[in-house]
Amino acid sequence: MKAFLNILLAFLCPVTIVAHDNRVIEPAILEVRYDSWQKEHDDSYILRVGKTVNQFFSFYEYRDDSLMYTSEETFKISLQEFLDTDDRSPDRSKRIKTSTIGHEFLYQDLPTGKLSLYSNYASAYYTYEEDIPTQEWTVNTDSVMTIMGMECHLATTKFRGRVWKVWFTEEIPVSLGPWKLGGLPGLILKAVADDDFIKLTAVSIKTEGLTPVTLYNWGGKKYDKMDREKFLKYKNSPHTIPFSGKVFPASPYIELE
Repeated sequence: MKAFLNILLAFLCPVTIVAHDNRVIEPAILEVRYDSWQKEHDDSYILRVGKTVNQFFSFYEYRDDSLMYTSEETFKISLQEFLDTDDRSPDRSKRIKTSTIGHEFLYQDLPTGKLSLYSNYASAYYTYEEDIPTQEWTVNTDSVMTIMGMECHLATTKFRGRVWKVWFTEEIPVSLGPWKLGGLPGLILKAVADDDFIKLTAVSIKTEGLTPVTLYNWGGKKYDKMDREKFLKYKNSPHTIPFSGKVFPASPYIELE
C-alpha cells in the first residue's frame, strides 16, 4: 500500500505545492456544528458567525481541502482516508463524508445584504451571488423539542421547492440556522427538509477560542461566475463521477427552484 501511495503521490503531489488563497474576514463570535444525515451519507457542517458576515460549510470538505494543500505528508493522510472509504459498506461511518451540499461554501454579508455561494463539486468551480434569502415561517409554539438542553419550538416553511420543519431556541437570540435558513427569533438547532431528504442537527455550540470568519480558497482556484438559475440547472442534472472504483453520489440537490 505504501508503494501504491507513493505512485499516486508522484502524479498528484503538484496540488500540494499550489498556494492557497484564504482570507480572514473578521473575528467570529459564535460557532455551531451540525451533524447531517442524508439517505446514503453523513456529513457535518459549521455555521460560523461574525458581527457582519457569517459562513456555512462542510467540516469534512474543509478538512480534506486543508490536508490536501498543506503538505505532501498531510496530502498522504487525505488520500489514505479516501482509499479507506467504502460506499458499499453497510456501516455508514465507512462511507464518503458528503451530502447534497457537501462541496459548497456559503457566505452572508449583512452590510450588502448579499449571499455568495462557492461550489467545487465535480472538479468544476462555480460561484454566484444573490440577495440573502428569507423564508415565511409558521411557528407552532405548542410543539416543543429539547435539543442540547434547550427548549425549541417548531416552525415550518416552503422554501426553494422543499418543505422545511425546523426547531429553534430563543435561548440563543441569533436569527440564523444551517444552510440558507434563518429569520426566526432564535437559533435553529434542527432542520429537516421534505421529512427525510436531509436532516441537520446541532451537536455543539462554541463562543470562545473561535477560528475567524474566513474566505476559504484552498489551492487558489478560479471560480466561474454564473447566476443562480444556471447553477441550479447544473446541480440538478443527474451525474456520477467514477474515480478509483468509487462513484460519488448524485443525489437530488437541496434547491429545486
